[in-house]
Amino acid sequence: MIEHPQVLGDSVLVITAEFDRWADTDGVPARDRLDVLGLDATGRLVVVELKRGTADRNVHLQAITYAALVSRFDLDTLAQAHREFVKGRGETLELDACRQRLLDHVDGEWSPELLQRPRQVIIAADFPKQVTHTVVWLSEMNLDIDLIQVGLWKVQGQLLAGFTKVYPTPEVEEFTLAPTRIEAKAAAQKLAERKRAQNAVHVIVDAGLLPNGTSLRLTPRHGATEDIRDAIRAWVDDDESRARATWNNITAKPLIWAADGKGYSPTGLANYIFTSATGRKADGIQGPTWWDVDTTHVPEGIDPNEWAALGGANLTELAKRLNGTNDD
Repeated sequence: MIEHPQVLGDSVLVITAEFDRWADTDGVPARDRLDVLGLDATGRLVVVELKRGTADRNVHLQAITYAALVSRFDLDTLAQAHREFVKGRGETLELDACRQRLLDHVDGEWSPELLQRPRQVIIAADFPKQVTHTVVWLSEMNLDIDLIQVGLWKVQGQLLAGFTKVYPTPEVEEFTLAPTRIEAKAAAQKLAERKRAQNAVHVIVDAGLLPNGTSLRLTPRHGATEDIRDAIRAWVDDDESRARATWNNITAKPLIWAADGKGYSPTGLANYIFTSATGRKADGIQGPTWWDVDTTHVPEGIDPNEWAALGGANLTELAKRLNGTNDD
């Protein structure tokens, strides 16, 4: 799991493993260790419980207990845990560097509200019906629990592992559970929008659709009224480089802003531009909708006619095309 955190979901950063530094007042003996703790790009913690064989009938209770404990963690607690974890793996980082790594991994502002709603992942060779039935009910009661089945094979002397998400299936997750997963409406909206934004980046990077150095142009859309768009246009007129960025195939920060040469996520940069131009804090922007492919600059080795077909398309639309959810 540590070497291949993508099994746990898109863009999961492993914070620590075999964590047992619980406060005494929690009443958890030191021998109880959280197998893996991760952070996904939406800003949620990921609590992972691993079982080598068939999961025992109480495995979900362990995951819930750990989720309850880590839901009290703050940025400093997580940074300290990450520092000790990477130190044990031969990497020396200062606490501030660990803190910044966590902040950089999240697409958007750090949200204590989302930290309080950890996602739980249980991985085992098989699950008894007591567990699957209970997890279905707990999911309907707003707890976010994934069951992943692992299979092992030895092929020509090599050990291969295959992972299958048993629950929730994509159909169940989208149409049944997603509306009830998070109790607070504001947190649910923020999480859903961050997932859409992050998924668009992952789809484009994984498909290799945009070469490094692709030119992008700013066009404020989602989350911006016409008055706000006018304010952003006026702000951009003072420095034309503020409307330009180049694409880099790194999921965390794929945009290099021409105005300062620094890397940003699409949503992070849209939020920064919004605040800089208006003096107001943005709320719930889908950043990938703000960035269009600038087809006047054709990357080297790309057919100009094929490249022209991307004209006027923003990052969200490109991801939809790749996912087959658009007529194009």
